[in-house]
Amino acid sequence: MLLIIVALQIGLVVNASHRDSTERKAAFKVILNFDARRTFVNDASVRFNGLRIGAQRGKDIIALGFYGLGEPYIQPAKDLGVLGVREFRTRFSYTSLAYERVLVNARRWQIGVPVSIGLGNYRTSYLADNGSEIAYGVNELVPLEATLHVDYNVFWFVFIGVGGGYRYVLAADPAATSTLSDRTYYYKIGLRFGEVVKRVRKRLRNGQGT
Repeated sequence: MLLIIVALQIGLVVNASHRDSTERKAAFKVILNFDARRTFVNDASVRFNGLRIGAQRGKDIIALGFYGLGEPYIQPAKDLGVLGVREFRTRFSYTSLAYERVLVNARRWQIGVPVSIGLGNYRTSYLADNGSEIAYGVNELVPLEATLHVDYNVFWFVFIGVGGGYRYVLAADPAATSTLSDRTYYYKIGLRFGEVVKRVRKRLRNGQGT
């Protein structure tokens, strides 16, 4: 809810700062979308959930994203040396800053190429003999990602999309890099908050003038 409020405030500030006496079109559009991503970890497909908020001007988009595994990635039997063979669990979350160049920006379709750099952490744990979960390690990560996506405007304020590409993860632990660097693909649903705010403001102004 806080992020949605921030998005609305950004939309209000952007529209107000770029409006003159001729009511010219706002220079920026605010974008908010929810991602349901799938990626591969050790050749197994796992789910990421994400939230992205950004601003579009012309064919350029800058966005901030928040992503994490929908559920822990579990390896039922991993050899941990002196600890023996254990059920091993991995959690991975990160925040990313992305730049996207829009290749096609038609009435219904949008095709873009986003590249991003992030900062996150990789947390592992294992199950003890009594069934309790014990922390094993934490690594700081820098995910680098490049994808291609296609969005379709269902309504003037709602869009859906799909995309795919590759993510490479920089980490001090080579095992973390090997585990998390792989192909990624996703589908998403998004709201064009800039358009919503602009139309709401226009209706309010028209209402006040009558």
